[in-house]
Amino acid sequence: MKKLILFFVISLLYGCSNEVETPELKCNQPNFTVNKSVAKVCELSGTTAKQYLYDDIIEAYVISSDEGGNFFKTISLQTKETENAPAIGFSVPVDATNTYIDYRVGNRVFVKLKNQFTDLYYGGLRIGSLYVSNAGDPTIGRISQNEYRNVLNASCTTIDENQLVKSLSVEEAFSDSKLNTLIELNDVEFTEAALGRHYFEESNNVGGSTNWYLRDKTGNQIIFRTSAYAKFADHFVPEGSGKVRGILTKFGSDYQFMVRYESDIVMNGKRNTPFFSEDFQSVKNNVNFTLPGWSNIVEKAAKLWKSMVYSGNGYAEFNTTSTTATENIAWLVSPKINLTGYKNAVLSFRSAQHDLKVNSPLNTLEVYVSTNFDGASVTKAKWTKLEAKVPTLSTPAREFISSGGIDLSAYSGNIHIAFKYIGSGKDKTLNGAFMVDDIKIFGEK
Repeated sequence: MKKLILFFVISLLYGCSNEVETPELKCNQPNFTVNKSVAKVCELSGTTAKQYLYDDIIEAYVISSDEGGNFFKTISLQTKETENAPAIGFSVPVDATNTYIDYRVGNRVFVKLKNQFTDLYYGGLRIGSLYVSNAGDPTIGRISQNEYRNVLNASCTTIDENQLVKSLSVEEAFSDSKLNTLIELNDVEFTEAALGRHYFEESNNVGGSTNWYLRDKTGNQIIFRTSAYAKFADHFVPEGSGKVRGILTKFGSDYQFMVRYESDIVMNGKRNTPFFSEDFQSVKNNVNFTLPGWSNIVEKAAKLWKSMVYSGNGYAEFNTTSTTATENIAWLVSPKINLTGYKNAVLSFRSAQHDLKVNSPLNTLEVYVSTNFDGASVTKAKWTKLEAKVPTLSTPAREFISSGGIDLSAYSGNIHIAFKYIGSGKDKTLNGAFMVDDIKIFGEK
């Protein structure tokens, strides 16, 4: 009898081990026929919200996620770049949270356009419902909770996000064509103001988020924006350098970079420390410029460079609007900088303009280097002009731009860097102001 029971138990266990199988998970999402390109939808859209009347369908891939809390009630999607066409991104506001469950990063999504509204928001495409503000202005609003799944149809296809991300420099990211796309910035670091601070700081609350800045070695900076609701909001900003992956957005003329989760930030490298740096934070407001070691020299007319402080930021400025001289030429010359022991030195600075009327060599900012300036006479020294990016009439007023990396590897020993302003106070078409800030020189020991 015991043998019979034992045989029955063994048979039962053996039978169970063979009959119980892991159920196969099948995706039943239907595929739709795509009959319109995202590029065409962009072409048909404008700054005013416009209803899409045709039964068209586009496809794109999810690149954002609200899992980390930094994105709220919006989904970013983009096309996949090909040899013939760059990736195009767009955002879809939805009245739903935890959308990452149904729309995972890399998920191919079919978007039904009929009866939705589109616009170009600061240059970036949006697709959503119509929302009319209290002022009566029509704009793009969130697709309702009951409707968004009918508009955004997740497919059974998901690809690795590495097939979608684009590696860019900070300068290359300053383009409306990159808005709402997944990009990765390499060899960047947070600026000094963010060090020792949290990603979100209540004292730096700008519309429910904190704006810090990422900087590359050539001085280009981009806003790094973190929501108060991000899961990593109370974590400390890293002090090293490395790479950051996220979505490019824009508000007004400001490009803004938003990560999805803290793991998008990988900064394990050494911080890029310049061996010469001047941020002008110690200057006084609206007085003739003076700092130890710096030379403020007039070549023509009588006006000197001034130091200015605006919104807590100090900088140097030359402004011809209050002069009547036919020609103003003034030099702002750095202290002596010793390049000994450094290889491949690179100079960068940031500059801005305001009140320019025309682009002209008779009203401009130029940058020079000298190896024999005596600290007093600019006309006796030999100066070599450096190629640098400086603001023009098309640069938004008071918006600082990077000079780009300026190669100083041909120089050794002691040098001086000079900022030369040329302008006119008499010819009102040739006046205006240039501002200089954040001068840095990097080099390899």
